[in-house]
Amino acid sequence: MPTTFQDPISAFLADTALSIPLGQVLLFTLLMTLCLLFGRHKLGLLISYTFVFYWGFVFNRSFFIDLLGNTSNGLYIYAFSGLVMAVLAVFGMLKRA
Repeated sequence: MPTTFQDPISAFLADTALSIPLGQVLLFTLLMTLCLLFGRHKLGLLISYTFVFYWGFVFNRSFFIDLLGNTSNGLYIYAFSGLVMAVLAVFGMLKRA
């Protein structure tokens, strides 16, 4: 039995359709396959994060602006957080374990 917290989330995910171009999905799949074949797991994670950030922030921006009530403050926070995470990921890639 779902809790009251899960009801809005599952309803949102069930009713939401975001568009992603097939060419970009094919490029993403090709890059991920190459990263896995050559054992470049950190690079694959960074590429995956970049695609998800692009699809969520740039490509479907109008959807999220409508969702947040036509305010851009939430998008600035999303963009800032995403860029900070990308910088940290690049720093983590360059650091030797």
